Amino acid sequence: MLAGMADDATSVSESIDAELADDDAASMLAGQAEVVDAVLAANRVFVAVAAGALAGLEPEVTLPQFRALVLIDIHQSMTVAQLADALSVVPSTATRMCDRLVAKQLVDRTIDSANRRQMTLTLRPEGHKLIEQSTRQRKREINSLLKSIPPQVQSELAASLGALVQAAHSSDRTRASRRLRPAADTTGSGRDAR
Repeated sequence: MLAGMADDATSVSESIDAELADDDAASMLAGQAEVVDAVLAANRVFVAVAAGALAGLEPEVTLPQFRALVLIDIHQSMTVAQLADALSVVPSTATRMCDRLVAKQLVDRTIDSANRRQMTLTLRPEGHKLIEQSTRQRKREINSLLKSIPPQVQSELAASLGALVQAAHSSDRTRASRRLRPAADTTGSGRDAR
């Protein structure tokens, strides 16, 4: 009986995989599957480099917490609602994350004087320092990886990654990390409440 259930589960899984593969294949241009696989493999390398760059830093932060720090840094200040939107999480999740970042003394959270229900997030010097340390470590690791790649291929890699970044910036998929939607103005002042 167990063997039959395992066979059924395997066949269902295989049919789902085949259906997804058909959908993916239908949406890809000829030769694009190889590029997608290469980009996914590179993404795994970049995530490993990013995670490794956070290892050993004090205070310890998770990758999502680090992403929040970088977003706050990029935008100079954000509301908790804007951060939640940028991270694609519910506001309560962003609030808990901010609680942890405030406790680690990486972020300041202040009440907006015009709207006391709104909290503004800014990086503390310690938050800037953590980002700088992680960036230096990532640059060292990437430089080490690039040393094994011939200069001509490095140039091609830079051009290809540049094209991918441009494509991402021209799509809506990376909106949250590039720009903010203004927070709702509940004061009637008409100002952008970041």
